[in-house]
Amino acid sequence: MEQLKKACLKCKKDILEKDLHKIIIYVVQEKFTEHHYEHVECPDKFTI
Repeated sequence: MEQLKKACLKCKKDILEKDLHKIIIYVVQEKFTEHHYEHVECPDKFTI
């Protein structure tokens, strides 16, 4: 079974199964239009 690739909308990197992520769903006039995935914390956004 092939796994669907998810890419983060913010950093454009692939989201791996182990990465925390959220799904953003757009609903327009009660109709599902499109969805995107984003890392909960983008790898490029980490601060030390």
